Amino acid sequence: MNPLIEEALRFSATRHKGHTRNGSPMPCLSHSFAVAMLLESDHQPPSVVAAGLLHDLIDDSKAEPQEILTKFGPHVFRLVLAASEFNRSETWEEQKRNSLRRISTLQFDEVALLVADKLHELRSMRYDLEVDGMAMWQRFNRPMRDQSWYYHQLLVAFEPFSSSTDLIGLYEQELHLLFYGDKHVKDEKVTRLLDSILTRFVEDEWLQEAAPLCQTAYELREMVANNMIDEEIIHDRHLLDLAGSTDSLSPSVIAAIQELGYRTALDAEDLIKLLHRSIVN
Repeated sequence: MNPLIEEALRFSATRHKGHTRNGSPMPCLSHSFAVAMLLESDHQPPSVVAAGLLHDLIDDSKAEPQEILTKFGPHVFRLVLAASEFNRSETWEEQKRNSLRRISTLQFDEVALLVADKLHELRSMRYDLEVDGMAMWQRFNRPMRDQSWYYHQLLVAFEPFSSSTDLIGLYEQELHLLFYGDKHVKDEKVTRLLDSILTRFVEDEWLQEAAPLCQTAYELREMVANNMIDEEIIHDRHLLDLAGSTDSLSPSVIAAIQELGYRTALDAEDLIKLLHRSIVN
């Protein structure tokens, strides 16, 4: 084993001792080790693999940033900082939005580290979902709809770097497996959700889908059935009006379409294309 990686493993094991992840029995070190293995499989240099072992220490342990800098040097320290969200004064939404904005400024090795981190998070969530069911989402600070928004937005932010690491393609596959139940089926499933919003909701069909997709379908259906939705929450009505799509749509239907766009990180233009396809069909 490379000496830098071995030292990072020892340091991470010591500082993460006794820590578990998001209310699960899994030790934090298991996640850090898995991230390092993903980076190793992506042929990243030892400094990036070492940073994979250390990336959660600033957020989740008592390790001081200066200690990581002193012990592992400025290159590893830069990478660990790139993967950290250590401003505890910010809300969850502020932290995530700031992290998403920051991705465009990152270097290729920093993006590889971040993708490996989020890829293993998705894999862990899918495993926990299979074991614990939808109760798994209760471990997080925000519900499934917000987790879906965040991980979909991460993919959008990663896409400009897709030629720099194969991990982004694996991330996309894992995202689809978790939220849609299959690889590379996002447009198909989103179109079905739009059809369900605009025409009819067939309960038996959705019960056969992956649990997060089924829950999304039910929650969107509840919005459609709610005739008390205030039009003030409709942020994208003017964009849909420009597309000539909303003449006969109620505020509750538009709210559900808007919610679907939020959860799947579809911008207005892409959402309108799928909406037209659903209306025509």
